[in-house]
Amino acid sequence: MQQTEAALRRDLAAAYRLVAHFGWDDHVATHLSARLPDGTFLLNPFGLMFDEITASSLIRVDIDGNLLGPQGAAMNIAAYTVHSAIWSGRPDVGCAIHLHTHDGVAVSALDEGLLPLNQTALLIWHDLAYHAYEGVVSREDERARLQRDIAGKNLMILRNHGTLAVGETVADAFYRSYTLEWCCTTQVRALGMGRSVSIPDREVLDRMAGAMDFSRADRFSLRCFWPAMLRKAERLFPGFDQ
Repeated sequence: MQQTEAALRRDLAAAYRLVAHFGWDDHVATHLSARLPDGTFLLNPFGLMFDEITASSLIRVDIDGNLLGPQGAAMNIAAYTVHSAIWSGRPDVGCAIHLHTHDGVAVSALDEGLLPLNQTALLIWHDLAYHAYEGVVSREDERARLQRDIAGKNLMILRNHGTLAVGETVADAFYRSYTLEWCCTTQVRALGMGRSVSIPDREVLDRMAGAMDFSRADRFSLRCFWPAMLRKAERLFPGFDQ
């Protein structure tokens, strides 16, 4: 699915505003990207809060890390490292979302990672990869390991660090990110009760694999979820699309 640059800028700016609205932002850190039709990519200008992002403020970067505009904007090198790994290794991906939420980071520090504790977790459990912590993601050689670890998956927990979601569209990536963050929060609450937890049988876990079909043109993320999220962004953040 290919969108115009204007539509991609609108969708990505909405995603930034919604991340801030849901409390998933981390001051000026973390980053979301979208691939443009010409193969370049949109990122947030380093230094802006997510609730300040507009469609026109997003910067354009090429695969070699060259800032193509706007002139004078700053780029987060860690953002380039993470997203260029996705861009160059996953031609099927049009958007990537990396977050440092409290609950996502908490789950990333657990040996067992995300547990299949509920129906929502079962929808994504088989689509989740893990990447070992190597320090701040700024070394070029880590890109190959990021590509290796997320190959064939659309969600990843970066150990001791945070979460990553990718998708063909901003709608797909945001829906996956929303789902993973919801599951992390639910897990933190469940484990915080100090009681034993119930894990479904392996047969049930396996049967749920692939329950969410993202290959359909009329998939839920595009048909219902993202239009509703865009309406929310328009109500709450007038002018974000300028």
